[in-house]
Amino acid sequence: MPAGDGSAPPAQAPTGFHPAFRILLLLVLAGLLFRYSLAAVALTLLVLLLAAAAGGREMLAGVLKAARRIRWLLLSIVIIYLWVAPEPGPAGNPWLPSWSELDLALRRSGVLLVLVIAVELLRRHTGAVYMAAGLVALLRPLARLGVDVETFAQRLALTLEAVPQTAERVAAAAAGRRAGPAGWGEAAAVLVRDIEAQAVQLPETAGLPELGPPGVRDWAWLALGVLACFLGSQL
Repeated sequence: MPAGDGSAPPAQAPTGFHPAFRILLLLVLAGLLFRYSLAAVALTLLVLLLAAAAGGREMLAGVLKAARRIRWLLLSIVIIYLWVAPEPGPAGNPWLPSWSELDLALRRSGVLLVLVIAVELLRRHTGAVYMAAGLVALLRPLARLGVDVETFAQRLALTLEAVPQTAERVAAAAAGRRAGPAGWGEAAAVLVRDIEAQAVQLPETAGLPELGPPGVRDWAWLALGVLACFLGSQL
């Protein structure tokens, strides 16, 4: 059963695509995404939203909530690219952007939106424990250089899991505050207390599950995913 926030429970192994390959495919998408045209970014966004909808209403609601959290950042990116620091070009009306400037602004904000939704889908479909296990599988060669791969992977996965939860606590604390500066102080105190209480409850160490080697189907899906990402960069 899914967890309350829609992510995969730590004790339940994700089915389907290998967790390590999920992370690898996300990295491939992130590396090629800046080469995408506006149409390709929009198509990728549509595919991700359809994937979220296929996971159920709770999954789609969680993904849309993650997108809403960055709405002001997306608007800031558009404003910066259109009016604050536009691309150099022929002189024209400074208040009326050209199509090329609008295209660039929408592509840059779209790239961020696609990445946020992709990470949220990964988090909800995989879960922190299996994301960490997948990272360990990918970074295992670095262990020969003395890098503590398992600790790094655990902390990174737990950070990805904690960010949306902390954002919800911040919003709840701000909504329940009293008016005036004193209200903000009380809200901050409640927020710090809740975060510290949860930190005390976390185990000091947590063993990661052993992932089996990727199967033929995993390699086939990875190849198809990489091909789709590459074709998107050619649109």
